[in-house]
Amino acid sequence: MFTKSLVLILILASIGSASATVIYKWVDKDGVTHYSQQVPENTSTDKIYSEDIEQQPIGFTAPKARPAAPEPSKEEKNAARIKEHNKEQAADICENAQHNLKVLTTHSRFRSKDETTGEVVAMKEEDRQAKIKVQEERIKLFCKK
Repeated sequence: MFTKSLVLILILASIGSASATVIYKWVDKDGVTHYSQQVPENTSTDKIYSEDIEQQPIGFTAPKARPAAPEPSKEEKNAARIKEHNKEQAADICENAQHNLKVLTTHSRFRSKDETTGEVVAMKEEDRQAKIKVQEERIKLFCKK
């Protein structure tokens, strides 16, 4: 009984190793990688056993849809038109926006005259931040090429 079990185990073990195929891998003088089941002549090869190769799923990968380019905003269209037709005006807008941004970011207390009452009032921080964003947008539109 013991010998029959031993023979059966040896047969099963040899079936597994017999089904493994040796694949030879080498790179030629042009840098091209080759694979073959036959040993190439006069080259050094790497042995790869087929049972060690991880199988990949069969099929194809569906192409991914590219997001459409966003439609330029009204401000971007106007800025492009001004840059195209009047480069001097675009340069002035850029310079003005850079100056205003510098002033808004280096100072925190501003006073201005209220247009309706004529009183001098302090600018709120929220208004200052909003004006900073406007100047940054103008710089983005008119200063970048």
